[in-house]
Amino acid sequence: MKPNKITGIYLAAGRSTRMGSNKLRLPLGSMNVGSYGLAAAVRSILDHVLVVSGNETADWIHSDLYRDPVQRKWSVINCPDADMGQAHSLRCGVQAAISLESSAVMILLADQPLISAAMIDELLIHYQKERSANSGTAYAASRYNGLARPPVIFDRRIFPDLLHLQGDQGARSMIRNETAGTYVDFADTDLFTDVDTEDDYALLLEKTGFLKS
Repeated sequence: MKPNKITGIYLAAGRSTRMGSNKLRLPLGSMNVGSYGLAAAVRSILDHVLVVSGNETADWIHSDLYRDPVQRKWSVINCPDADMGQAHSLRCGVQAAISLESSAVMILLADQPLISAAMIDELLIHYQKERSANSGTAYAASRYNGLARPPVIFDRRIFPDLLHLQGDQGARSMIRNETAGTYVDFADTDLFTDVDTEDDYALLLEKTGFLKS
């Protein structure tokens, strides 16, 4: 096993109920919304990225990500019970990461298209330093304006707890319950832009300059 192997879990199985259609397929410049965060993750120093999809085909993934050597950095896993809540997608991802003998996982959300490889790497390097100094470090979370937000890294000692999450419980509930964590503060609010509604999408288009014609 590679020492300190950190696997990304890219949660892309949401139902997009507030949008009315799969938000990951929405166009954004040359790619779809869902491909941007994935592209950032595969450019980062993460060892591998697991794309957790539901019953639908992950047809939103841009063709450039299927080219060598990039395509070797990620893989898709299907989570048949993803409709039962985010915890089920998380559990699918963690189980796959365990099979890859991962020492930690980074949870990323596919509806955050403005995260960057630099942001991911900063969080990873911070976690690795903290983990070397304190073997009890359970997680490292991104934080903006005093609030923890994804992406977040969980050490393998937290895997059993992640596997016990139910329904719509997500990573935030784990951070509330576990005190042995560390944070990286980011000043740029745009990094945490997510897309849940038509208004969110319109704001994203405005921010990025990819306005509809």
